[in-house]
Amino acid sequence: MSMEIRQTWEKYIHENKLDPSKIDKVISDSWKLSKKFKVNPNQGVGNRILTTSDFQEKLRNNETLISLAKRSMDRFRILFKNMDFILVLTDAEGYILWQSGNERLRETAREIGFWEGSQWTESVVGTNAIGVALRTKEANIIHGYEHFAKASQRWSCVSSPIFGEDGQVKGVVDLSMPAHYPKEFDFLVRVQLIADYISEALQRKAYEDQKYMLQYYSSKKQPGILCDSSMTILHISTELINEPESYLGKKLNDIKTTDWLIGIQEPIWKEDACIGYFVHGLKQRVADKTFVFPYVAGRSKTYHELLEEVKIVAPTSAPIHLFGETGTGKEVLANTIHVNSPFSEGKLVSVNCGSIPDNLMESELFGYEKGAFTGANANGYQGKIEQANNGTLFLDEIEDMPASMQSDLLRVLQEKKLTRIGGNQEIQVNFRLITASNQDLKTLVINGEFREDLFYRVYVCPLHIPPLRERKEDIRELIKSYEDANAWYPFWEKELIEVAEQNQWNGNIRELNNFLERCHVYYRERTPTREQLIQLIHKGGLILQHPETSSEDINFKEQIEKEQIMNALIQNNGNIPLSAKQLSMSKSTLYRKITKYRLN
Repeated sequence: MSMEIRQTWEKYIHENKLDPSKIDKVISDSWKLSKKFKVNPNQGVGNRILTTSDFQEKLRNNETLISLAKRSMDRFRILFKNMDFILVLTDAEGYILWQSGNERLRETAREIGFWEGSQWTESVVGTNAIGVALRTKEANIIHGYEHFAKASQRWSCVSSPIFGEDGQVKGVVDLSMPAHYPKEFDFLVRVQLIADYISEALQRKAYEDQKYMLQYYSSKKQPGILCDSSMTILHISTELINEPESYLGKKLNDIKTTDWLIGIQEPIWKEDACIGYFVHGLKQRVADKTFVFPYVAGRSKTYHELLEEVKIVAPTSAPIHLFGETGTGKEVLANTIHVNSPFSEGKLVSVNCGSIPDNLMESELFGYEKGAFTGANANGYQGKIEQANNGTLFLDEIEDMPASMQSDLLRVLQEKKLTRIGGNQEIQVNFRLITASNQDLKTLVINGEFREDLFYRVYVCPLHIPPLRERKEDIRELIKSYEDANAWYPFWEKELIEVAEQNQWNGNIRELNNFLERCHVYYRERTPTREQLIQLIHKGGLILQHPETSSEDINFKEQIEKEQIMNALIQNNGNIPLSAKQLSMSKSTLYRKITKYRLN
């Protein structure tokens, strides 16, 4: 039978001919999809792998699922006695969250990218049991040459979907074995048993968590919105809206309404896990007169003076420019201004100008019509400026915007119109503009690095955000906020605060939060010494090298950029095109930066 499947596969791959009588319809449908997704049948290894930070976030978001999978392995281990196997758990997007089983097989599987953090769907690796289970929402067996890609044809895999309380697929259980194991229905039954066990436990926990959250909600004495951990709305106070039923089951961030204003999101904890949120809500007519700042303000005079300025400028439509070192919280203030502005009913659209390659900046901001250029989205693209219509456009690191784009942006600000790439129709736009930079725009204008006419358009209400070292009184509040958010209250908090208050925090609040997360990981159940806390700060801190550049008085962000450019040039032996590609910038921009930092 396997030889017949192999011949059928080879005929389809090389001649594009497929006899439906020779193969199961589920397999033939998947082979066709694999070709449509342009999966290479001679490779098909897992090459879409999460970064460490993204994988850790996946693990946090799926803690319950992983815990239940581990428990099921202990419960049903007898089913796989004397077998060589790998038991795998994925999330609803096909990313592998957890593996168990034969260590030698796991190492073999790693050679084809079948490993934790890797995505295993039909669009990435072709026909496979996990991808088919996600698409069909049914259990299946994919054996040997039934896999589309050669990389998987040495395996026999059995998968079954896991369902949540809403009937949606939450993940997949997969049993992978060497292909010499026969394709037996008995294996399917065993895997379905595990998936059903996890599904039932998942649904039971969801019911218990919702019951717990409703009890928590009923104990609150103010109007609010009850959401689960994914910010799906479960309940809304009738004080906020007359017909709350129409909003149930929708994501909070997708709701656009004039009836209420979203305030602080208060986490609901159960057994050291955040299971949902009580979102404080304000009636819009009250909120119109009330300044909302759902973050940690601290006690420092300098930051409260800044907030007083924000209170004055936010209710207007005037352009605002935020400047300060990296990590000081420019995004927080941008969101605060948007929420308290006349444009709060629209979207806040954020663009980091420093992270977009020069050649993509125009299409990202202005959008394009379908067929505008090779590789363009077939349906066209609505640019960020158009997306921000009747809302707020936040342009972070505006100092990195190319000169040609500065001219185009100025025209939009003057005429309140734009034209998509490849189009000829002028589109009216109206939005609140907030810009931000890590450098002083005045100096950049004087040095000819930023257009003077655009400067006067964006620099109407400048707000300077003080670095954390200038408001150390706030460190205590920021630490307590982190502790509350993570339900972590170390009895050695006094030493933690003292050590934190003595550090410079060149990376500001971002670096402080980074350090607190390390503390939480390393000393969740242990007590560190003062020296260990200091070492933990240095462990994640950035020690700046190359003292010869100190006389140039470059800021923290520029120092990091300089080191990134130096590293890229060293790695590529001075090759400018390769270095520019690695740094996601144009060659002209790289030449300019090399001159700026005297790296010639």
